[in-house]
Amino acid sequence: MIDAGRIKRVLVIKPSSLGDIIHLFPALAELHRRLPEAELDFLVAPAFAEILRYSPWPVSETILFERKKLGQFRSLLPEFFRLVRNLRRKRYDLILDFQGLTRSALFAFLAKGGPVVGFAAPREQLARYFYRLHFPVPAGHAVERYVNLVGALFHDPCAVELPELPEQPENLASLEKKCGRLPEHLVVLIPGARWASKQFPPELFARVSEALHRRVPDLSFATAGSAGDRPVEEAIAAALPADFPLLRLCGKTTLGEMMELLRRADAVVSNDSGPIHAAAALRRPVFGFFGPTDPERTGPYSPENRTFQRDLPCIRCLKRVCPTDSACHALDPERIAEEISTRLETRKGSRKS
Repeated sequence: MIDAGRIKRVLVIKPSSLGDIIHLFPALAELHRRLPEAELDFLVAPAFAEILRYSPWPVSETILFERKKLGQFRSLLPEFFRLVRNLRRKRYDLILDFQGLTRSALFAFLAKGGPVVGFAAPREQLARYFYRLHFPVPAGHAVERYVNLVGALFHDPCAVELPELPEQPENLASLEKKCGRLPEHLVVLIPGARWASKQFPPELFARVSEALHRRVPDLSFATAGSAGDRPVEEAIAAALPADFPLLRLCGKTTLGEMMELLRRADAVVSNDSGPIHAAAALRRPVFGFFGPTDPERTGPYSPENRTFQRDLPCIRCLKRVCPTDSACHALDPERIAEEISTRLETRKGSRKS
């Protein structure tokens, strides 16, 4: 049994990815509720460190997990010892590995203090041998699994509550300095994805946008994502009329600026990628395109979400590259636009009442 009164410092290990870290936020809020006087440190990959500014439990220290350096022969040992030194500078009263990989469990074990806590069935079974405490949790969405691990740790089951993510006005100010004042009614398009099989055609985003604009003419649109998503962004723009109200922001925003852009969206249309989970955590209406992955386990966790997925024998195959003809990408843009416009009208009517 964990004595909450004795816990003053907590280390959470969840190096990646963006969506997975955001899925962890309800569990962090629950931990903070149970340990209101404790400090939180967080082991995270550099690319995702900025998202911790939105954590519902303020992070005292960010410890960077430099995976690339750990994967190179020349930098492996120096980086390994640097990371271990950082993990041992403080004595932690509680260490939680939410990643469930052998390497994350190893660094949890090497950190100073304990106990080390993880899942009874982690993603890699070897990880379990580094845990002092491990708990079985029901299968389900990642958000629920993380919250259930916290409940199991304290022998007190808890329901999922989505926390309010704190605003960062400086991020909004720097965003508008780059692109001007944001339109009053905005749909954000997230056309990028890490897997080729998650990458729905840019023409689908263009056709959905056109159909939606016909239904709701006062809408403006913006693309968002990394610099690597610019070719897809360009293909979307090329498939739209020259005067279409499209703001191109791929590769032009920081992670924090993108968060504030999403916060002000009337709707977010996205592939299965990290920003879709950010939009869901910000309680924006999310419309996601899914093929190889299961939205019931890793989709946007919000009552505002709607996912589109074809009913095919090969669906949810978890293959990074489609071995057939990407039939799962053939969604109906008119139907999607109709659902989005209906949701927008419903929300508009509820605000008036």
